[in-house]
Amino acid sequence: MLAALWWFVFTVCGIWCQALVPGVDFFAPGMVISLRWQKPGVTIALTIIWMAIQEGAGGLAFGYGILWYATLFALLTLGRWLLDPGSLQFQALLGVALGLAHFLLLYLMAVLEMRAFPVQRILMECLLQALIYPVLWYVAENLFPERLKRHEEST
Repeated sequence: MLAALWWFVFTVCGIWCQALVPGVDFFAPGMVISLRWQKPGVTIALTIIWMAIQEGAGGLAFGYGILWYATLFALLTLGRWLLDPGSLQFQALLGVALGLAHFLLLYLMAVLEMRAFPVQRILMECLLQALIYPVLWYVAENLFPERLKRHEEST
């Protein structure tokens, strides 16, 4: 029950923050925390909910949210081989990579939809994503209840 309440509050706060700062994904730290501390089924369910919110609220054609979270998952999986996923350095690098991924994915979607690509605005969104993500991760990681953390038992 505590987990459901925590993730509900996290999602509501994420929706509210995304309304205040458009173009920045406030759910990405939640996916990282869920992958680290929760069972895989919980992460899948949360990611589907957040993708549905992103796709429904966004102005792009269907597909950006799927590509975004697939990119995040790939970056996390590859990055865990090199650095500790619980370190702020890893999360800062991930923030920079997400800023770059945001630019590339938006460019891809704009080309596919034959839309204008406002470079100045997109670069500002990318910079905000890169700077805000590690802070959000740090705050959410420290607020995540210790009772919900699934620790691996040493054998």
